[in-house]
Amino acid sequence: MSSEPARHDVSIRRWTETADKERWVPALDHIFFEASASKTFASTAERAAFRERWLGRYLTYAPGWAYLAIDPEGVLAGYLVGNVEDKAKAPRLSGIDAFEGAGGLAARYPAHLHVNLAPQYRNHGIGAELITAFAADAARAGARGMHVITAAGARNVGFYERNDFRELARAGRNDREIVLLGRELEAPDTT
Repeated sequence: MSSEPARHDVSIRRWTETADKERWVPALDHIFFEASASKTFASTAERAAFRERWLGRYLTYAPGWAYLAIDPEGVLAGYLVGNVEDKAKAPRLSGIDAFEGAGGLAARYPAHLHVNLAPQYRNHGIGAELITAFAADAARAGARGMHVITAAGARNVGFYERNDFRELARAGRNDREIVLLGRELEAPDTT
């Protein structure tokens, strides 16, 4: 008997190419809040604002950069939301200012993303598949690099490092240390 987890086959679909989007919203929300480090909110308005900041605005303002991972039974395994435009040029998607002015890192790594999976689908390569799809599309769109921001020491730091991200900077934010991880993108082969 192998101690390696079973592989889950999924299809990766762009949000814009997905029919019946409203069908997926409850599953997206469930995965989003389950994966979030923030579990309690002072009010429903605060909870809604948190969701809007980290998920909703990407589905609204950058829907072509949102991806779903759907298993063969039609269950949402996870998602990735992001954008390829420098956040300074896309104010609707800005909001983390701890790294502004950090040596032009955002300009060198303009694409950014957030990826979350349901617990039973973690550690099966699905997150890497989502990142691979996003990275290929971002490179085709002309992005030279991509970045993520997370808490220093969070469980996802190792995941991103295994997906070729490296630490670029650290900063303090709201009594905790956050880290900016970046990955260079190769220009697509046009031959």
